Amino acid sequence: MSNELLQFVLFLVAVSAGWLAGYWYRPRTENKDADASSSYYKGLNYLLSEQPDAAVMTVINELPVNLETLPTHLALGNLMRTKGEVDGAIRIHQNLLSRPSLPRGKLHQVHLELARDYISAGVLDRAERLLKDVVDESEVLRGDALEHLQHIYQSEREWEQAIAVALRRLPPRNWLKKAPAGRGDRRIECALSHFYCEKAQKFLAEHNFKDANTVLQSARQYDRDNVRAYMLSATIALKQHKPELALDLLHTVVDRQAVFSSEVLPLFREAFDSFGGREAYLDALQRIAKMTESSAFFIEAAELMRAKGDANSALQYLLTATRQRPTLGLVSTVLDQPEAGTGPALELVHDIVLKLRAERPSYRCRQCGFSGRKLHWLCPSCEQWGTITPIRGTQGD
Repeated sequence: MSNELLQFVLFLVAVSAGWLAGYWYRPRTENKDADASSSYYKGLNYLLSEQPDAAVMTVINELPVNLETLPTHLALGNLMRTKGEVDGAIRIHQNLLSRPSLPRGKLHQVHLELARDYISAGVLDRAERLLKDVVDESEVLRGDALEHLQHIYQSEREWEQAIAVALRRLPPRNWLKKAPAGRGDRRIECALSHFYCEKAQKFLAEHNFKDANTVLQSARQYDRDNVRAYMLSATIALKQHKPELALDLLHTVVDRQAVFSSEVLPLFREAFDSFGGREAYLDALQRIAKMTESSAFFIEAAELMRAKGDANSALQYLLTATRQRPTLGLVSTVLDQPEAGTGPALELVHDIVLKLRAERPSYRCRQCGFSGRKLHWLCPSCEQWGTITPIRGTQGD
């Protein structure tokens, strides 16, 4: 046999052997994948058919646990938690933890998912223990675990622990040369500032003004625009008979966050009451009203004019303000003035305006759009701190 023919035969045998090996290997892999896919879709079908127990048993009994199927287990567990079937999600994730064959890093991921299940179920003590383990053992998942821990302590109003966790989430700070905070860090700093405010409110209720002022300094340090911190500090200053300090703090709010002008007005009034000078108070009201265009300050200044016996000037002042920036509050106040006149038509307009004011929200979250008639420092919807502000415009202040 010639060398050329021998080489051709050997080549043909090699190709045939490779083809046969591929042929016999391919069906086994496909069958294995088909079995896993079948179990996945079977469990998904049970879940979508409102049969969560059957879905869980299908996943646990028919779907093997290995690195290839782990994402499927986690996806179904997360889907069950999203649909409110938390018990089923817990069983799926606990089944994964009973398999020591999984690598340590993957087990940490399962721990985190199980902690999320417990948070959804309201079993916060178990979630806390799991999250602490993840924080101690997994550098990759530490950030996520700390975020969930902060949420738990915030929900339980454990402010010391919440502060400690928030501080761990922040990068080291260089107070001599502070770099601009990223959006994520900014949110943590804002939350941290409000945690200090929560502690301050507790001290304030106990008349412990010294410790309250100390934590409020920290609150302003982490968020220099935190209106709540300045208002609490002004409240303490008034209780300590320091109206000048209170006014300085309130002016800071007006300068930095003019949208909150109406919120500081009661404290502003209380501070000036300590001086007893109505002329100075009226002058301050008019200056702030002109600077912020706050309806509350315009109305307060007009009421002070009327109290002094100058009703006509009060009406003209309100009319000018309303033409400049018409709001439901200013319009209803103008209609309330006796000098505005009377009559069925005017009374009807007045009633409509009052009804519109009563039905309109006064505050809105700039993060998620939640609205209401009460100021929340923590948004009830998106659970972000410091995102709710008074509504400005014709329907607001």
